[in-house]
Amino acid sequence: MFEYVGFDIRKYTLDVDLPGGVVRYAQTSADHARLLAALPAEATVILEATGPYGLRLLGALHQAQRPVCVINPLQARRFAQSQLRRSKTDRSDARVLSAFGAAFQPRLTEAKSREQQQLAQRQALLELLKKQLAALKNHAQALVQALWPDPVSEAALAEQMARLQEQIAQLEAELDADVRAAFPVYERLRSIPGLGPKTVAALLLAGPGLAAYPGWRQAVAYAGLCPRHFESGTSVRARPRLSKLGDGRLRRLLYMGSWSASRVNPACKALYERLLERGLAKQQALCAVAARLLRQAWAICNDPKERLFDPEFHLATGN
Repeated sequence: MFEYVGFDIRKYTLDVDLPGGVVRYAQTSADHARLLAALPAEATVILEATGPYGLRLLGALHQAQRPVCVINPLQARRFAQSQLRRSKTDRSDARVLSAFGAAFQPRLTEAKSREQQQLAQRQALLELLKKQLAALKNHAQALVQALWPDPVSEAALAEQMARLQEQIAQLEAELDADVRAAFPVYERLRSIPGLGPKTVAALLLAGPGLAAYPGWRQAVAYAGLCPRHFESGTSVRARPRLSKLGDGRLRRLLYMGSWSASRVNPACKALYERLLERGLAKQQALCAVAARLLRQAWAICNDPKERLFDPEFHLATGN
């Protein structure tokens, strides 16, 4: 049985549940080296996804070829509640993570390449710039409605929006070219009707990458496109809804792609029409189409023959 060592990470420090007790380390390269030396040889590190604060440590662990599990913070929180823990401290959180690893033995987190990490960073920057552009446009529209719009503000907004639009266009073109060069499967994914360049890039850069999931169900769950059922006894039977416990941006892109896929992708079109005939609302049917798109993308990524998308494949399989 694996020995799990829980890491509770913060911006400047981290608590580690070592065999001799919980030890606090600083978030510095020197302390990371000390920590690697203190870790038991057969230990598996388990930590929560904490945004940017654990990236350097995660990189050091992967470079040292130490097995690491990165879990959703909600998993650790619910596990602690199931243990009826009455207190929450940094030291107790590290112990909870160790106990969670021993109880569930989660899958190891694979290391991302330097190129994949940098492309994901550029993708995140693009999303931030787009949000800033949308905020500036909203402010410009509000300014127009004023009785006496300030000409200085209007000129500054116009200049800033033009600069952002130019920067966004340049970054999008560079990202598309670099993703195309970095992932040979890019062109095969683009052969799926309904998947545009932005969605394909999101599929290849989201999480561990689409090909890393052991099955299409895990990929659909990562995007939060799997149904969530809520039933109890004979009286509580809520309508199934999307779990939405996953990558919201990827889910939105797939949903947008489902609009065209429901018309031009034969398998998605057949599914969409079948669900509408059963009485489902258009939005529900489109969510199912988005999940089908993700299923097709996973199959293309994991096809040993490296084939392009076959629009008639669903007729042979009956799906």
